[in-house]
Amino acid sequence: MDETVATPFCSCGDVNEIACINNWMQFSDLAKHYVRSADALVNAALNDHMLLDVHVQPLCFLYRHGLELILKDLAWKSHYLTTGTKIFAQKKCGELGKHQLTSLWRFANEAARTVLGSDWPLDSNGSREVESLLANIEEHDPGSYSFRYPIGIGRSQGKTHPQLENVNIRAVRDSVNDIFARIEAILDLIDYCIEECGNA
Repeated sequence: MDETVATPFCSCGDVNEIACINNWMQFSDLAKHYVRSADALVNAALNDHMLLDVHVQPLCFLYRHGLELILKDLAWKSHYLTTGTKIFAQKKCGELGKHQLTSLWRFANEAARTVLGSDWPLDSNGSREVESLLANIEEHDPGSYSFRYPIGIGRSQGKTHPQLENVNIRAVRDSVNDIFARIEAILDLIDYCIEECGNA
């Protein structure tokens, strides 16, 4: 008797256990999902302190990746508005193919400021706070590998966090959500500009 092994990547089983994959998301949409998932891990660990050390590296990675994705969305859209070029359509997409948060921020910041001019929503203190958090995350995870692996990959050998021993997960959650909202406010204005260009 043949038994078919069911794949988990299907719509079979209990309807309450089936998630839908959205193939039409923008970078910022997926970024929000990463941040919300990290928030859920923080909440679970704050409710059950036995999960603190279990969730800390996954939630740090999810927050980092969420920030990377929203920065990439801001970068490519701002670049498009300033040059007319869809950078992701090119084989070599420069900064957008990399994982360094501070470089992405500088690239996106320059183009977005050019587009928005006097409508730039951050004051100098707000911009410094964005840069500070991104630099702080990058200090502990410069290339998006340190929270994913227990040891260095490639040229980087040894433990990924020899200097990092503790993380306040509530502070990470609050800081990331604050900075994410600031970047999202810039992106909302850029999206409005793209929409207006399309309607022109």
